[in-house]
Amino acid sequence: MLKKIKIFIISSFLLIFASIMLITSVLIIKGYRDLPNIDKLVEQYDPIIPTIIYDINGDIIDKLSRENRDVAKIEEVPLHLQNAFLAIEDRKFRHHYGFDFKRMVSGTVIRIATFRRMQGGSTITQQLAKNAFLSHERKIMRKVKEALITIEIERKYTKNEIIEKYLNEIYFGDGSYGIKTAAKHYLNKNLSDVTLGEAALLAGIPNRPEKYSPFKNLENSIKRQQLILRQMLKFGFITNEEYEIAKKETINVAKVKEINYKAPDFTSIIADKIFKMYTEKEIYEGGLKIYTTLDLRMQEAAKEAFINADYIKKYPKLEGALITIDAENGYVKAIIGGRDFKRGNFNRAIMSKRQPGSSFKPFIYYSALDLGYQMNVVVEDSPLKIDSWEPKNFDNKNLNNMTMLEGIEKSQNIVAIKILKKTIIKNAINVAKKAGIDSDIQYDLTIALGSISISPFELATSYVPFANGGYRVKPIFIRKIEDRYGKTIYSEKIEKEKIFDSNKVALITHMLKNVVLYGSGRRAYAGIEQAGKTGTTNNSTNAWFSGYTPEYVTTIYLGYDNNESIQYGTGGGVAAPIWGDYTKRLIQKKIISQKPFEYYEDGLKNKSLVYKTIDLDNGLLSDETTTVKRKALFSSEKIPVEKSGKYKKGLDSFFKDEEPNSNNKSESESTIDDFLNNFFNNQ
Repeated sequence: MLKKIKIFIISSFLLIFASIMLITSVLIIKGYRDLPNIDKLVEQYDPIIPTIIYDINGDIIDKLSRENRDVAKIEEVPLHLQNAFLAIEDRKFRHHYGFDFKRMVSGTVIRIATFRRMQGGSTITQQLAKNAFLSHERKIMRKVKEALITIEIERKYTKNEIIEKYLNEIYFGDGSYGIKTAAKHYLNKNLSDVTLGEAALLAGIPNRPEKYSPFKNLENSIKRQQLILRQMLKFGFITNEEYEIAKKETINVAKVKEINYKAPDFTSIIADKIFKMYTEKEIYEGGLKIYTTLDLRMQEAAKEAFINADYIKKYPKLEGALITIDAENGYVKAIIGGRDFKRGNFNRAIMSKRQPGSSFKPFIYYSALDLGYQMNVVVEDSPLKIDSWEPKNFDNKNLNNMTMLEGIEKSQNIVAIKILKKTIIKNAINVAKKAGIDSDIQYDLTIALGSISISPFELATSYVPFANGGYRVKPIFIRKIEDRYGKTIYSEKIEKEKIFDSNKVALITHMLKNVVLYGSGRRAYAGIEQAGKTGTTNNSTNAWFSGYTPEYVTTIYLGYDNNESIQYGTGGGVAAPIWGDYTKRLIQKKIISQKPFEYYEDGLKNKSLVYKTIDLDNGLLSDETTTVKRKALFSSEKIPVEKSGKYKKGLDSFFKDEEPNSNNKSESESTIDDFLNNFFNNQ
């Protein structure tokens, strides 16, 4: 009888053992089939790394990620910090081959005896297998896969490589992954500066981040820290002396920081661009490095000038935008999308389509210069009626005869309209299109008053050829993109095209320099070589200043989103002061130099351009009879030779209005036509 019982027990045991082995074999085979090639899976493992966006000086602007993770090399992690994790998570790590069977059995027995789920049975290698390659579902199959991957990890990597990957993979709460991120987040320290006491604190967090976060529960965090220090002493990771010092150490936890994006106006644009180029997985996990054109120093100066502007502070609903472009290479260096801009907001710098007002006039005047007209041409600033349209100057006043130079200085609408009519609308549109305006431009005389709708970005782009001597340059936001290994996978080439004659650009630049020195843009003056034009639309709904130095073009726009009028708001009174303040800040930071416009100086040096002082009343060379004079710039082929005094007695009759002719031209139109024809016939 006993023999039969003994045989039964042995048979049952063998049957159970065989069944277990069979089930285990089946699970292992299924695990291998369900997993991709384990060898490749482990070999190709890389931790999730966010995309980092850099400015032009290599400073970090922002990160694009679902989580916050900075990867550390094992050489960066002090030994006492590594040992703190080993003491609490896997003290035999350096000696086992992926599994601590004694600990696993002990954990299983306790779980069965107490009917409670116990943590702590997994080795660091097992934890890495689970965290890096598997979901966190609690199924037998997942444990089988974990074991298979653990074996492969131990086969493929050294212990140092495993602990490095583990320390970069674990979660510390508050969106922080990896030991390097955690040290900065909770202690505001680099890894090399973490003390023994702080190391024990950090090592205690991953077990239950919500419970042991020093931000949320410092008392719990310190209790676990003390436990880890005792474990380190018990297992020989530290000496008694080190333990006594560390347990009394005062832990200075970092202050909880509010997320403060350095340039959301810019990174929103970058994000839109790269999400069209790469998948979400590549962006959020692939560790891309985006090297942009933004200069954080200029961005900071732009933001300070913008938020400190009188009108911005006085009227809390007043909005606006600013954009700066490098005239040499098209790099976008600074951008303000609106006051208190947040990621995802409407970016007024590139999205807002507004009428530019008189800031469009330089294209009208350049069209005239391109046709051979000189800035001393006199135009009659008199009432004008074209069919039912009766345009007015901004102040509703007419100043009679004035040169083109004075006309743009004072931003007289009538003068611009007459010049546009004389030089043919099509020519002015072609100039604007060549310069970079892609928006529709209607074929009528109202464009002389800036009746089109464009964005600040578009206007700034179209001023670039004025700044660099006639080259259209493609705007660039991203210089290059590297993958996580430093290989360049995308680069943006500078695209420049010569579209305007440099000497003629020098002429318009001279006129726009005078706008800043003597005209409507005086409040933008920053004491350096600069040029620009103000713009104000009907009822002061939009106020602009678009200006440039030899290095940069900056356009500023202000206005209400609902098209409400800006109280007492003009481009010269509202936008120009911001431009001036911004530029002065750049000068103080030594970002803008005080060099002249090279193409302008080249024309003077080779004598293809010549300075002459003219009488603003008649456009002729000034003499002792001149009351208001101005230095003008001329093409050497069209230098005026007659002096002002010659016409002092008879000039008035020359400009008197005539009767309307048979073509039904208005009096003012006849005068400008006759005068311009006579003027150029005499050149």
